[in-house]
Amino acid sequence: MNKSREHVALSAYLNLLERKGFTKVELRQREVIILKLIPWIENIHCDGNAFRDAVEQLFKNLDKSMWFSYLPVIREFFSFWIDDIKAVVAMNQDNAFGANLMKWKPGETELKNLWESLDKHTLTKSEMQPLEEYEKVLRGNGVEEFAVSACKKLAKLLLILLRSAPHKQPVAYRHAVDANLTLFSSNEAYKVILKVGREFYYFWKGDVNAADLDQHVHA
Repeated sequence: MNKSREHVALSAYLNLLERKGFTKVELRQREVIILKLIPWIENIHCDGNAFRDAVEQLFKNLDKSMWFSYLPVIREFFSFWIDDIKAVVAMNQDNAFGANLMKWKPGETELKNLWESLDKHTLTKSEMQPLEEYEKVLRGNGVEEFAVSACKKLAKLLLILLRSAPHKQPVAYRHAVDANLTLFSSNEAYKVILKVGREFYYFWKGDVNAADLDQHVHA
């Protein structure tokens, strides 16, 4: 019997993790997460939008406390699911699959206190630059004022959280975005946080050579 696309991708994902030194317990934890995801993705188009919609449906059936542990695994699995070899190689080079990778994570109390006092925090000049560039592109794409303000506030939160990250690498950025999901309970807020996280990443890492920054930000 032929294996489904999802189970072929899962086997490839687990095989790579095993080669990277993950224990049987760690492999099983990730396998369980993907097995819970598979029923939501096995009959959808193989693209990012359909995948995100399926993940949202899964998350509606999960306790919010589980989101932080599920998201990194699901995000890693996506590249295997769409058979994006270049993305897998890039993540491997970023040490995203390292079994002993430091799992930096902002504390929930720290997050709540920071969100409530965000206006009192001043950004450095180097932090202001990506935020100002992000705002410029948002306005250039016709984003409404209230949405610009909300996006800027979430981006500012990310910038402040990332001050304590052990390194300026994509994996730390993803942890900061995922941690923010615990701040809000509505599905709409969840979508906005992930949207801002995806958009602002290019500004945070200073990728001025990206094909077109405007393509990552939509009204």
